[in-house]
Amino acid sequence: MGVPDIPLAPTHEVRLERRARFLLPACSCGWIGTARLAAASAREEARDHALLYAGLDVDPGQIAESASDDGEFSEGDAGDPAGRAPGE
Repeated sequence: MGVPDIPLAPTHEVRLERRARFLLPACSCGWIGTARLAAASAREEARDHALLYAGLDVDPGQIAESASDDGEFSEGDAGDPAGRAPGE
């Protein structure tokens, strides 16, 4: 009898993505948080995600920030920083 294969849990590497004036907390597991104007709020939300799902207490000041390719929303964003369609 062998040991069953258990899928590895996704890693949780949080970052901030800048889209126009907004910062979106995001994670390597696919999670995307609420778009925020205040960097401190976005960093706290990213930290909370890492703490809740990976048990990692990340220093909010160490969370990397990246910009989208052009710093603007794409046509499909419909003006919503989180990329949700109207009515969602």
